[in-house]
Amino acid sequence: MAVRTPLILDGSNNLIEMSTAQINAVKDRCRYLYGSDPSVALSIVSSGGNISPAMIDTRLRSGASETGSGNQVTGITAADYPAEGTTDEPAAFNVTTYDKVSQSAANTTESADTNNVAFPIYQTGGNIQAMSLTDLYDTFIKPALNTVASAVGQPGTYRMHTSNALSGYTNLGLVFTDTRANIGAFSASLIGTSGTFQQHGSTIQSFYLLSKNNITAPSMEQMLFIRNSDKNIEEYTQAEMDTFLKNSMRHVASEVTGSKIRYKLDTGTDAVQLGSSVTDTILTGGSGVYTISNPSADDYRAQEFPDGTEATATAWNLRMYRA
Repeated sequence: MAVRTPLILDGSNNLIEMSTAQINAVKDRCRYLYGSDPSVALSIVSSGGNISPAMIDTRLRSGASETGSGNQVTGITAADYPAEGTTDEPAAFNVTTYDKVSQSAANTTESADTNNVAFPIYQTGGNIQAMSLTDLYDTFIKPALNTVASAVGQPGTYRMHTSNALSGYTNLGLVFTDTRANIGAFSASLIGTSGTFQQHGSTIQSFYLLSKNNITAPSMEQMLFIRNSDKNIEEYTQAEMDTFLKNSMRHVASEVTGSKIRYKLDTGTDAVQLGSSVTDTILTGGSGVYTISNPSADDYRAQEFPDGTEATATAWNLRMYRA
C-alpha cells in the first residue's frame, strides 16, 4: 500500500524510526538473500533451450565445383576449364544451431501475514501498526529487486562472457561458438568433382553463460514486530527477518506481475544487457577467388573460394527485464 518507516530500538530501548541508511541496509540484505537462492534461474541444456531465438553460427563455403571438357592431347588452354562466369559464388550456410539456454521460474507462495501482525511495525498518527504484506513489498522488496534488475553484476543474475572464467562469477557452460571461413585452408588440390563444396572453418570466439556469485552478507538493524500471544513488541532475530525477506524476494521476482524478473536472448536494444554480445561473424564484400585444378588427364575443374572482410552477421544479447 505504501512505503513505511519501520521502528527499531535505540541504545536506551526507545522506539525510533529507521534512518534512510538503515532502510537501505535492509534492501541490501534482500539482494543478498535473493542471490543465495534466486527464484528465476538460467541453466545450460544440451538442446531445446526455451529462451528464443536459437542462435545460428554461419560462415561462407566455396561455390559448387564445376568440371570442364578439355582434351589434354591438344594442349591445355584456359578454355578447357569452366569459365568464371559459370561457377557459383561462395555462399553462406548454417554450421551449427545453438539453443542451450533455458529459463525457469520457481512456483512460490507469498509470506503469510499471520493475524496481520507478522511484519515490522511503524508509527502512524501516534499509533503503532504492523506493515501489511504490500507495505513490506513497497518498502523493501520491490526497491531491492529494482536494483537487482538495473545492471549487470547483481547477485542472483547472469551474464554472457567471452571466456569461461571471470572474477566474481561461476561458469555454467558454453552457449555459442562463432566460426568463420578459413581462407588459407581452401586449396585447388581439394577441388572435387562437379557439384561438390569446400567448407573449411576456424573458431573465432566462444561465448559462455556465467552466474554472478553472491555478495557478502550485509548487516542490518533488528526490526520490531507485535507478538501474537500478548501483543507486546519484540525484536526479530536475524533468522526470522531473513525468512520473510527472502521468501518475499523470491515470490515477487517469480510471480508478482509488474515486478517479475525475466531474461531474454534477442537482437534488440531494450532492457538491461548482461555482458558481452554473442556475435556470429562472416566474411562479406568479396567476389570469390576463381581457382582452377587439373588433377589428371582430361579432368579440368574450377571453383570459387571465399574472400572478403569480417563483418557481424547477427548479434544476440542476454537481457534482463521486469514483467
